[in-house]
Amino acid sequence: MDIGTIFLVIVVIAAIIDIIFLIVGPWYKDYTTPSFAIVVIGALAALSTIVWMGFLIFTNNFQYDYVFGTTSIDSDWTLKLSALWAGQSGSLIFWTFFLFLLYLWFRFTVRGYEDDKIVLRASILMAFQIVLLAINTITADPFSVTTTVFRPDGVGLNPILQTVWNTIHPPIVFIGYSLIMIPFAVKLAGFTVSSEDGNRDTIPVVDSIVRFNIVAAWAMLSVGIAVGGFWAYTVLGWGGYWTWDPVETTSLVPWLLLTAYYHAKTTLKKNDLLRDSFLVFSYIAVLFATWVTRSGILSTVHGFAITPVSWTMLATLLSTFIPASIIILIVGYKGLEDDEENGKSFFSFIDLKDLSTKLALLGIVIITTISVVGVVVPAAINLQIAIFDIANLDDNMVSIGIDFFRAGFYIGSAFLLVSAFYCMKNSAISNRVKGFTILLLALGGGILGTLTVLDSNLTLPTNYWPANVLIPLAIGAIGYLVITVTRVIAGREPGSFTARKLGRLMLHLGLVILLLGVFTSENVVHETNYRYDPDETREIAPGITLHVTEVSLVSWSNPIDFELIVAFEVIESDMIVGAGLVNLTGHLRWGMITHGVYIHSTILRDVFIAVVGFIQIADDVYSVTLNTKVLPLVSFVWLGVFLMVLAVVPMMILEITLFRRAMKNKNQHFYAAGRESVLEPKPSTVLDEK
Repeated sequence: MDIGTIFLVIVVIAAIIDIIFLIVGPWYKDYTTPSFAIVVIGALAALSTIVWMGFLIFTNNFQYDYVFGTTSIDSDWTLKLSALWAGQSGSLIFWTFFLFLLYLWFRFTVRGYEDDKIVLRASILMAFQIVLLAINTITADPFSVTTTVFRPDGVGLNPILQTVWNTIHPPIVFIGYSLIMIPFAVKLAGFTVSSEDGNRDTIPVVDSIVRFNIVAAWAMLSVGIAVGGFWAYTVLGWGGYWTWDPVETTSLVPWLLLTAYYHAKTTLKKNDLLRDSFLVFSYIAVLFATWVTRSGILSTVHGFAITPVSWTMLATLLSTFIPASIIILIVGYKGLEDDEENGKSFFSFIDLKDLSTKLALLGIVIITTISVVGVVVPAAINLQIAIFDIANLDDNMVSIGIDFFRAGFYIGSAFLLVSAFYCMKNSAISNRVKGFTILLLALGGGILGTLTVLDSNLTLPTNYWPANVLIPLAIGAIGYLVITVTRVIAGREPGSFTARKLGRLMLHLGLVILLLGVFTSENVVHETNYRYDPDETREIAPGITLHVTEVSLVSWSNPIDFELIVAFEVIESDMIVGAGLVNLTGHLRWGMITHGVYIHSTILRDVFIAVVGFIQIADDVYSVTLNTKVLPLVSFVWLGVFLMVLAVVPMMILEITLFRRAMKNKNQHFYAAGRESVLEPKPSTVLDEK
């Protein structure tokens, strides 16, 4: 057995021993010290596992199958670093390490509070998740060795992964996924205690670490999704940043659920079960997204071969989803009550202060539901094929189709846009004026949408009628938020100026700007697939032409071992505004062809160019087929994400400050609360009477 596998086994054993300590410990004194010690040992073993894998990669130990398949002698240090998580088993090692690191942090933070039921049960849940993930990692066999054949070099990364974005995107996403574990465990543990215990004064350090993890996870997932979209757009040659494929869709769901939680905090003040369920299911959505992305069930850039770990990952998902759902259903059946504060239910829109949050929550829930249903339903229907006839399983069997997702997205976006008009008060614009403005903008959008359906030859913002319906609302919402931000900064609004208030405005402004960018850029009006001879010029959009200056076949061995380079100029209003190169490359080692992409960007539009084919028309003369798209307002997508992430920075700083304050006052709170008598030395049931 390899030393790396031994470290993984130690991780599993340490987590299991810790679970036993936590279950039987309340009957004995001083169990917390050996329990914490075993957690430290497990964390060191997890760290040793990833360090050992890194050592194997950087020292070119190609006898290890994982090293052979993810790196090569000529790979630079960035590619070797990304090899740590580029493969299936490597990414599981990285995830296991980070989960155990977070668990160690939680246990260190709550030391002295182990007798609290919520803390105790949350710790058990986290340790159990580590056991499941570590078993998945062992099943993936990351340290398998081939001794029958000498390997002087490795295969190296898949060509589409040989980019700096592979060094950035996966770890950001996996760190975001890991951060959700603590809120999941604490909130689910809270559902398993009695009402009396649940209503006791909360522990400041626990609340603080949960809040920080939620904010950090939301920020990391926001950045991770945006970086993934930018990578797909600028490197992979997809012609866009989002295609609603199952991998992208499932990765969006945890982010949506975290966003829904923030809106539920203010609208479901008494219904803590429904509110906190968003956090519980956000982690379950992480397990689902990981299964879809890394199990090999799909043939995507993220996908791998079907192996035993594909099914252990599914078992991990089900063993978490089913018990959590049962607990929530039982607790909900016993104690679920409508959110009624001052006699008003969730659906009471009398209070305009809450109208924005309720509309936004409804929009997010719609998009989330469509995203989940669009993947889960067809996957469930075709489950027998996945199990008994995997060779005939294709991606279409685990996704309803892009039109289904787009319909849900635009319906949900309508609620989000209307909510933006009420997210912050603007004393210069009355609610009556807001309502009248929204009606006028909706009417204008309705006219644009109708014209799109009736006459496709008209010059309209996009070629998709739902987008044209919502574009006026988006522009109006941006105008309202810009005016409000300006008034807040200038001190023209009542109340003190705070970073939180400005952050909230920027967050909503960023979202609306992003939505406007999506509405316009994903519904391409001008797209061409023209054949170009050398020194040929063609119009690709009104006022924009493309001049191919040179076509060069750099090398050719066979249809999957060649390199073609095309040089061109982008001409707008009779001026050369851009010049660049695109390539088409065959990779014999991988049996695949990749496209080089060129993008000429301005604030208002992008010109996307990719070569998709070529033929020989004479000796050393080649004709190429170029795919071009003129995408309006793509920059708004990246600007919107930037504003949203920037808006969260003050909140993260605040949570860090509160966490440090809670840690500083930890002993004072501990002795004031008399924690030594919180948990009586008696067996605790899985689910106390609620």
